[in-house]
Amino acid sequence: MKKMIFLLLAVWSVTATQAQHKVTLAECNGDTVLFLKKAFDERKADFIGQPFSKVVEAWKAQLPVGRLLFGDTGMWPTKDEDKYLVISASWYYNTEDEITSKRLNRKSYYGLSIGFAPPFRHKIREFWDLQDAERSDLGPQLYEKLKDYIVTDISFFEMK
Repeated sequence: MKKMIFLLLAVWSVTATQAQHKVTLAECNGDTVLFLKKAFDERKADFIGQPFSKVVEAWKAQLPVGRLLFGDTGMWPTKDEDKYLVISASWYYNTEDEITSKRLNRKSYYGLSIGFAPPFRHKIREFWDLQDAERSDLGPQLYEKLKDYIVTDISFFEMK
């Protein structure tokens, strides 16, 4: 009986340690694509249902912000207050200039698609204006508006 309890505690300890382990870029030998897959796509359960700030912390601990784009509800909702509300983000580790260069040279670039749960509180134009004013894709004012959005999905993608 004591052996069984000890065995269960040992298994629980190893499992708990693995669950808390965060993937680093160094563990992926500096391979950013592999890092995105392992740290976010394969561990999406760690982020779903959590505030966007948790994704930001994990990203910024290993990578520069790069480019942050937003998806919105578009112009089709019938109520004006429901139009152009931010519902998702696409996050790249490349800057806008690097992405443009990759497109021109027909090279792939990679990122994360992040879906948000309602309520959708901000219009996309507000985020664009903040990015311009702060001269940053994720400056402090924009972060304050985004940090409490709840993540509904997170996935790795490749653009060609």
